[in-house]
Amino acid sequence: MALSDLIDQIVAVLRSLKNVDFFILTCIPIIAYFVSSIIYRLTFHPLAKYPGNFIEKISGWPEIYYHYNGSRHMRILEAHNKYGPIVRVGPNKLDFNTTTAVAAIHRDKSANVKKGDWYKTVDAENGAFSVQTVIDKHEHAFRRKMISPSFSEAALRDSEQFIIQNVDIFLRRMGEKRGSDGWTKARDFSEWCTYYGFDYTSDLAFGSRFGLVENDEHRYLADLLKNLSHFVYYAGHLPIAPALRLVMGTGIMNYMPSKAARDTHKYFLVSTSKLHERQALEEAFILMESSSEKPPKSNFNVAPRKDIFHYLFRSRDPETGLALSPNQLSADAGLLIAAGSDGVAITLSAALFYLLSYPTCLEKLSTELQKAFSSIEEIRLPKLNHCAYLHAVIEESLRLAPCAPSAFPREVLSGGIVVDGHYIPAGITVGTSPYALHHNEAYYPNSFAFIPERWIGGAEKVRKAKEAFSTFSHGTYSCIGKSVAYLAIKLLLARLLWRYDVKAAEEGNDAGELIGGGGAGKWKRGKWWSRKAEYQMEDFLVGYRQGPIVRFREREIE
Repeated sequence: MALSDLIDQIVAVLRSLKNVDFFILTCIPIIAYFVSSIIYRLTFHPLAKYPGNFIEKISGWPEIYYHYNGSRHMRILEAHNKYGPIVRVGPNKLDFNTTTAVAAIHRDKSANVKKGDWYKTVDAENGAFSVQTVIDKHEHAFRRKMISPSFSEAALRDSEQFIIQNVDIFLRRMGEKRGSDGWTKARDFSEWCTYYGFDYTSDLAFGSRFGLVENDEHRYLADLLKNLSHFVYYAGHLPIAPALRLVMGTGIMNYMPSKAARDTHKYFLVSTSKLHERQALEEAFILMESSSEKPPKSNFNVAPRKDIFHYLFRSRDPETGLALSPNQLSADAGLLIAAGSDGVAITLSAALFYLLSYPTCLEKLSTELQKAFSSIEEIRLPKLNHCAYLHAVIEESLRLAPCAPSAFPREVLSGGIVVDGHYIPAGITVGTSPYALHHNEAYYPNSFAFIPERWIGGAEKVRKAKEAFSTFSHGTYSCIGKSVAYLAIKLLLARLLWRYDVKAAEEGNDAGELIGGGGAGKWKRGKWWSRKAEYQMEDFLVGYRQGPIVRFREREIE
C-alpha cells in the first residue's frame, strides 16, 4: 500500500468520527501527560519524599499566585509550622528553616549553587545585571569590587551630613499643621518614610535628592517602584518569562495590558534619566580638569560631590582596566534607589508601629535618647552607636518585618549539594526564607512578640539570635549598603523620638486597632493578614505596608 493511500485512509477515518470523538482523542494525550506528570512528581521525583502541600508538589502555579497576591512569606511559614524544617514549596523547590541551611546555602562561599533564572527578569529593563542580581560569581566579585569604595568607612562618614540634611527636612514636615492642642494632623508614617527613603538614597547616589518629602511632584515614584517590584516578582516565574525579557527595556512595555508592567518601564526611564544627568555633570568636570584653559567661573564653582556614582564612574578593574558599561551603571542606579528607599522605610514604619504597641519599649528608648544627648545636633556618629537599646529596637524591627521576607532562589549545580544531611541533586532550587526563620521558635522564643531585649546581654542568647538573622542576606551576596541603611534608620528614629512625642491617630484607627496591624485598614483580607499585633506586609519582592497612622507633638525639653 502506498503511503498516500494510507494517509487517505487515516483522513477518511478521522472524518467519520463525530466531533465529540475527535475532541476526546485530542484530549486524551493532554490528560495523560498531566496525569503522568502528577504521578511522577508524587512518586519518582527526587523531591517526592519531602513534605509539603499537595498542590505545590504537583504545580508551580500556586507559588506564582502567592507572588502575585503578596502572601508567599506567610504561606511558607505556615508550611514549616505544619511540616517541619524542610518543605517542598514547588515541584522542584525546597525551603529550609534552619541556621545550618543558611550556612550551607548562603554563607559558604564554595556552596555548589548559583542564583536562579528569576534574577534575569529583575534587571531585564536595563539590559544588564546590577551588582546585587548578577548570577555569575566571578562577575559579581568584579562588580562588588567596583562599588565597594562607595560604601567604605570614609564614604560612610562623608554620607552622614547629607543623611542628616534629609532627616532634618523630614522632621520639619512631621511638625507641620498642628492643632490647638499642639498635636499635628494624622499622617501615614509609612508613606512619609518611603519619601524619605527616595530622598536620602538619591542624594547619596547622585548628589541631588528627588524631593518627595518637600513636595509632591515626584511622589508617583513610590507607586512606580511598588508596581515594578510586584511585576518582576511574579513575572520572573512565569513560563513566558524568557520571551518577556526580550521586550523589557523596549517601547513595547508601554503597551502591555498590565499597569505594573508599564510602570516597570517608567521606573527604568526615570532612574536612567537621573543617572544621565549625574553622568553629564561628571564628564563636564573631568573635561574641565583636563583642559589647559580655565573655564568661566560661572560654569563650576565646586566639583561634583563624591557621591556613589562619582566612584562608579571612575572605577576601573585594576587587572583589566575595564570600566562599568552604560547598562551596568543603569542597573545599579535602579537598584540603589529601590533597595535604599524601601528597606529603610519598612524598618522605620515597623519600628514605630511596635513602639506604639509596646509603650514600655517606647518609654525605655525615649529615656535612653534623652539621657544620651543634650541637643538634637549631638545625635550623630560615633556617639549614636553607643545607644544599645536603639540598636536593639532596630534589630527587633528588622527581625519581625524583614525587608525581603521570602527566599531568593538558589539553583543547585552539577554534583549536587548536601543541606542538613540531605543530598539535593542538580537542577533543584533551594532557599531559606527570612520571615519564616525570624519566626522560628527554636531561635526566637515568643517569636511574634516585640522584645528588643533579645539583642542585649547574654552572649549566647545574642549569638543565637544573630545566627538566624537574615534580613541583609549572607556571604558574598550580603547587602553591601547595610551600614548606610543602619545609619539612615538610626539618625531618623533617634532624632524623631528625641524631638517629638508620638501617638496613634484616633481617626486613623479601625475599631480601635492601630493601623498597620492585621485586620485593620487595608488588611481586611482574610487569615493571611489577620494578626492584629503584627505589622503587616505584602510580599512583593520587598515588603509593602500601610501605617501606622500617627500624630506628633513637639517634646518639652527639660
